[in-house]
Amino acid sequence: MTAVVQSWLSLRAQTKNRSFQERKEAYIGLLESWVRQENDNFSETSLFDVGHWVLRAELVASAKVFSLLKMWQETVPGSMERKQTTDALKAAMRQDLR
Repeated sequence: MTAVVQSWLSLRAQTKNRSFQERKEAYIGLLESWVRQENDNFSETSLFDVGHWVLRAELVASAKVFSLLKMWQETVPGSMERKQTTDALKAAMRQDLR
């Protein structure tokens, strides 16, 4: 019985760790793609890069981050609404990784 419980606890810990690592990688990738996008003046390549990381983040994000990503996508780049949504999204991602 002890071996079964230890095995289950170990599997649970591995699953939580993998989930954390996947979220961390997706969120950092998204943040880095935003920086590249601004540095490239919103080139077509950088738009695809951001799209890729948004999709990856959507796959692993919490419900709050997911909804903020949707809101972020609906805003106009450079607008005050985009900046406010970006700040809220970064705060939610930070909370998600705690």
